[in-house]
Amino acid sequence: MQQESKKVSIIIPCYNQSKYVEEAINSALSQTYKNTEIICINDGSTDESAQVIENCAKNNQKIIFINLQENKGVVTARNTAIEAATGEYILPLDADDTIEPTYVEKAARILDANPQIGIVYCRAKLFGAQNGEWTLPEFDPKEIIYTNSIFCCSLFRKSDFKKAGGFKEYMNHGYEDWDLWLSFLEQGLKVYRLDEFLFNYRKYKELSRSNTCKNHMQEIYKNIVKHHTGLFLAADSFIEKVFKSSYKKLKKYRKLFAISIALNLVFVLLICASLIYIAGAK
Repeated sequence: MQQESKKVSIIIPCYNQSKYVEEAINSALSQTYKNTEIICINDGSTDESAQVIENCAKNNQKIIFINLQENKGVVTARNTAIEAATGEYILPLDADDTIEPTYVEKAARILDANPQIGIVYCRAKLFGAQNGEWTLPEFDPKEIIYTNSIFCCSLFRKSDFKKAGGFKEYMNHGYEDWDLWLSFLEQGLKVYRLDEFLFNYRKYKELSRSNTCKNHMQEIYKNIVKHHTGLFLAADSFIEKVFKSSYKKLKKYRKLFAISIALNLVFVLLICASLIYIAGAK
């Protein structure tokens, strides 16, 4: 086991997840990396989540319980918990997901050794209504501006998070993690993926936040482009995507226009020839 010099704060926001939050907390408590704190924040739940978290906190001093009386949304909940965190490293964990025991240890080792790396994540498995590997494309700096391939349960420095301005309220419909990763890339930070299955993502039969956010994708995409315009303009692929289709259409229309002119010219010549023929016949 590595020397544990830097504290890791595991952030668990919870809204109406009384069935699962203890499982998430226990997975955080089971980490082989011991220099951790667990900040579990109840986001105005209407079920027994607050009582479950409070009972867990009573039995373990590592757990810090923050209880919001009103539901503020996951963006505010995470930001509030991270503001209260005393760790140099942050790992968000949703209340219905779990992490494997060595995740923090292996991820912290990468951040310790590589100041230029700002995000460490891993491979993931699905569980619940669906089981198996969560197939996500490996991080590609050229593609991350078009689609997110890094889940929220990734390790990063609190200092980088603060420079990035935290999770943004304008992303409250979803993909706030994607927006954050783009802010990290704007700082010149790099990404590292552990080639191990260390994160478990729960799937539901019923609707979840990740499903309902699909109704707001136009607004989400608009905010991503609006707030990270520099990344898009710096990407040759973006310029090509925007203008290539138009250029193809322009070439197509120019060709059709040329054909149209030629046909019209032939038609005019035929009319003229016909008029000359008729005039000669008279």
